[in-house]
Amino acid sequence: MAIFIQNREELEQQIVMMRTQQGWAIRALARHFAISRNMVRRILRKHDKLRDEGHDLLLAQHRAPSAKRPSKLDPFEKTIALLLEKYPKITGERLFEELRSAGYEGGISILRDRLRSLRPGPKQTPVTYRIKFLKTGPAEVQCFSYILGFSRRHFIDFTPRRDFFTLIRRHHDAFSHFGGVPAQCLYDSEKTVVLRWEAGRPVLNPAFSAFITHYHCRPIICQRARPETKGKIERPFQYVEGNLLCGREFADLEDLRACARWWLKEKSDRHRHETTGRPPLELFMEQELPTLAPLPLHPYDCAEVALRVCNLDGYIDFETNRYPVPYEYVTDILTMKATEQEVLIYSPELSLIIRHERAPKGARITLPGADIHRLKTSRYGLESVQTQFLELGEHAEDFLRGLKESQPKNAGFHARTILHLKERYHCDDISSALAHACRYHAYDCKALGRILTARFQPRSLEAIRNERAADELRKALPKIEQRSLAEYSVLFNPMPSGDKR
Repeated sequence: MAIFIQNREELEQQIVMMRTQQGWAIRALARHFAISRNMVRRILRKHDKLRDEGHDLLLAQHRAPSAKRPSKLDPFEKTIALLLEKYPKITGERLFEELRSAGYEGGISILRDRLRSLRPGPKQTPVTYRIKFLKTGPAEVQCFSYILGFSRRHFIDFTPRRDFFTLIRRHHDAFSHFGGVPAQCLYDSEKTVVLRWEAGRPVLNPAFSAFITHYHCRPIICQRARPETKGKIERPFQYVEGNLLCGREFADLEDLRACARWWLKEKSDRHRHETTGRPPLELFMEQELPTLAPLPLHPYDCAEVALRVCNLDGYIDFETNRYPVPYEYVTDILTMKATEQEVLIYSPELSLIIRHERAPKGARITLPGADIHRLKTSRYGLESVQTQFLELGEHAEDFLRGLKESQPKNAGFHARTILHLKERYHCDDISSALAHACRYHAYDCKALGRILTARFQPRSLEAIRNERAADELRKALPKIEQRSLAEYSVLFNPMPSGDKR
């Protein structure tokens, strides 16, 4: 019997878990999910390859995305945004009435789901600790806690931030600490794990689903307003506060993390747990360790990947810091890959340009870059960016010719400023704006900015990249020509007697 699966990520998660943990055969999986056996094999082969040969988030994010399913609410996005701006507390019922009068023909359920995503509920403040570090001064840190349900063996770590990448990195550290992966993990409905709830069921964050499936672990989401299901996780924080943090001083964050590793080994693993009556490490080694799934040969790539436009000074901005790039890449759209230790910057062709040690968030520093004298002498010149400007489109050459005539001393500055608009507009939109500017002899970067604002919609670099990838995918797909309906009429006409076709 087929079962209901909400999306592709959940389907892959279920297939991998049932195959690895329950030993389902491929034929049985195909019958259970009502899909072909070849599709099951492809899913399993893909996950085996990622675990055995390694996972690279940079390459994974540059694959063509699947086409987004259109919604009946799409034509009314601006109307919804205006109503929410004017009436922030408008109910789903009232919003439904307004949209119906505007021509909306869909149901109220999908409208309420969209409203919840646009206007999320109040967010709980995470538990933080304010530590007075002796060397670096007071700072707020987050404590990541992971506890095994049977042995009560504990893993903790302290980080300055609370985001998705920190979550999956600390998961990887916890699995490495235990030397294996449990069959399932219990989670709250936090946004890093759960995007939203639909019909009483959680919709997992696809990025988190991909990570947790890589480790053959099944996520279990706690029902909302059920705090009694999370006691094993929340109560040990009292033990951490009273036994580790209380009465100790730390030089800096690294000193705190080192002390936490010592505390886990010497205190947490060896103390007599009040529930089990035995030391967690003893119970873990005897009974729980043999039940853990083995770690993959290669860990999941937990790096942050984003697009950045190299600014006019030859730097890209990340968090509160600036990282230098060779000046020939000024105004190029570059790919940045940030791990916890370093920041790697790639060219538009995804070849590594330069790597830097990652600076602390909040440091507000500018790392030393290329030759400052060369920056001063070439910052406003046109020669070094002329080739990049001509790549904007067929109208770039005409605009550049007019720019040289009308702005002979500042042509380079105007060209660089226009190239930097690639951070907010598609190159096709900039090319159309250049054509419009040429028509009215408006050879000026400010004029071009006004044209773009009036005629085109700003987009993020990631959205532009996904649109380009989707266009390439559509071009690669074979063209489908619809058959004439007359060809199917033979199916409804009885064949003459004796005809054995």
